[in-house]
This record gives sequence, structure tokens and C-alpha cells, in this order.
Amino acid sequence: MFGSSQVSNIAENALNNNVVNVSGRNVSMQALLISIVFVLVLNLLVGPWLWNNVLRRLLPGAGRAQWYDTVALALLFGLIIPH
Repeated sequence: MFGSSQVSNIAENALNNNVVNVSGRNVSMQALLISIVFVLVLNLLVGPWLWNNVLRRLLPGAGRAQWYDTVALALLFGLIIPH
């Protein structure tokens, strides 16, 4: 898990160098922003469809999901599961 000092170091390096170290690789801020937006749009478009048409067949007790439900679930999994 990230400590507050690690997060502040990442933010400071990103602002100063416009490059972020992600999993041992240097990535530009533009590439990082584009990938985050791509994953978010993909989740907004495909997430509710997968939930409502696939998961509800497998788990009949699951209710219908809106776009914010799948985005919140992805955020929760991202915080819980370490990379």
C-alpha cells in the first residue's frame, strides 16, 4: 500500500519532471492520463452491459447496475487488491 510520503513523492516528481515511475517504468503524464481515461470510458460503456446481461444470469439475485455502480466497484477493487 502507498504511504503518504510515497504519494507526495510521486506527485512532486510528476509535477517537476512530467514523468511518473509506474511499476519500475517511467511513463509520461500524457500517456498515464490517456490510459486512465480509456479505462474509465471502457468501464462506463461495457461495465453496466456486462453486469446486467452476463452476471445477472449467473447470479439471479443480483440487481441491475447503473454506470456509477460499475465505476465504484472498479475503484473499490483497485483500492483493495494490491498490484
